Amino acid sequence: MSQDRTRGHAIAALLATQLLFGLWPVVGTMVLARMPPAALVGVRIGVSGPLLFLLARPWRARMAGREILACAGLSLLGVVLNQAMFIEGLARSTPINSAVLGTLIPVYTVLFAVLLRREKASGARLLGLGAAMAGALFLIGAERLEWGPLRLHGNLLLALNCAVYSAYLVLARPLLGRHGALPVIGWVFLFSVPGILPYSLPALAAVTWSDLPWQVWGGLCYIVVAASILPYALNAFALKHLPASSVASFVYFQPLVTAIAAAALLQQWPDWQVFVSSALVFAGVALVTRSGTA
Repeated sequence: MSQDRTRGHAIAALLATQLLFGLWPVVGTMVLARMPPAALVGVRIGVSGPLLFLLARPWRARMAGREILACAGLSLLGVVLNQAMFIEGLARSTPINSAVLGTLIPVYTVLFAVLLRREKASGARLLGLGAAMAGALFLIGAERLEWGPLRLHGNLLLALNCAVYSAYLVLARPLLGRHGALPVIGWVFLFSVPGILPYSLPALAAVTWSDLPWQVWGGLCYIVVAASILPYALNAFALKHLPASSVASFVYFQPLVTAIAAAALLQQWPDWQVFVSSALVFAGVALVTRSGTA
């Protein structure tokens, strides 16, 4: 497969990932109305972890023992802490806040990649990141970010989640380059299951599962499959072929998806802001991906 074609497939995978992840805060908010955050984290990791492990069959990659141990460490960053912080933050904040704060991920990723000497922060890349951030914030309206006392804890958790996930993006790329996406993700998700159980088991035991309506069950299915298994696999494939900061820059598509989904649920159509911000996001992502080197 040619380099250009592979790059195109990686970008397509990233676009699909942002669509799936962009719908997740709206679905997650619905589920959290009937379930505590720790229980939702347990369902998401406890079900998707073993499924991804079996689908990926990572034992076939013949990874060294130290590499498998590295996957255990990555599971804490990329799955356990990442998902626990996000869901706990979402429960205390709002989908709109999670979308705004999600734009911190590429900033953190560039910072970590530069500090670890994994990538160089070129002028074009920084310009692209700025354009994409401007587009996301223009759509949502930075003045709508709530920083009152009731939201502060949730917003801080969401911001920390971005930093943790950015570190995962940078640190996971060498392993992905050597072994491919599925083996690494398989081990990472398997190790995340025992990592989350002490936190989630009490909440899972307290849920009255027979009382949950079908909408919540549908939301849980979406969260496990479409907001966990598929996007993690697609994101890992993209990381194998694109720089970590380029992968992170695509997070700017998520506010667009979240805003449109929220508007659809409220029966409100997107206005001119969506189209202006989309143009800025597309231009910014194009600059970042064209200026990045694998």
